[in-house]
Amino acid sequence: MMLMPARRITSTPAPTSWSQLPHGEWLQAELSKALAPSCAKVFGYHFARVGQLAKALELPDLRVQHEFSAALTAGADIQTDLEYWPFAEGVLDAVIMIGQLEFERDPHQVLRELSRSLIADGHLILASFNPVSPAVLAGFWPNNTKKVPWRGRYFSKARINDWLALLNFEIIDSGYVAPTMMFAKTNSPSVGLGHIARYLPQVGSMYYIVARKREFPLTVVRHKQRAKPRVNALPVANRVK
Repeated sequence: MMLMPARRITSTPAPTSWSQLPHGEWLQAELSKALAPSCAKVFGYHFARVGQLAKALELPDLRVQHEFSAALTAGADIQTDLEYWPFAEGVLDAVIMIGQLEFERDPHQVLRELSRSLIADGHLILASFNPVSPAVLAGFWPNNTKKVPWRGRYFSKARINDWLALLNFEIIDSGYVAPTMMFAKTNSPSVGLGHIARYLPQVGSMYYIVARKREFPLTVVRHKQRAKPRVNALPVANRVK
């Protein structure tokens, strides 16, 4: 994954399971633990899990009545192109998308579609691969350039925050998780980085953002008109009294 323009000609296949990633089960557990406090505050009727990684993520404290998964690949409850999100406006209480945005053809359009389907004050939970993590270095290894997650594109947390701000989202929580070099052959996934992450959390291989959709009411503000001064009351030059 490299820093590139957001939009491109075609999409790239996203990960279909956590096992495709180096130390994938550990990554999954670390992210689940980090999102647990925020997900405990999410409640409602309809909750969409976007992408296969989000589908498999364990969120035991989630309080919603109906959960379903949506992805372009087979195996999801709803098979759909995310740029043409098949939901009406304001029908979903929360959406979670994990490691998916960086593989989409037009990530701006995907976020617009997800935003459109959320109710006012609905939650959008995103997690992506961190462009300032040391895990980037593993992507330069010749055998890894075409593998996930390195075949996607990096979007920094600050960049995603800017996109969400344009869509009128308020960031209520964010952070970095899972410090690792993503070398599958290492016995410990966080070897050499676990201690550093205590003082420099930006070395985490993934980051998460929990945002809430805000809708500010537009009310007409009536300004009081100033009384027009009477001409006769004004002093006039060379006026004869």
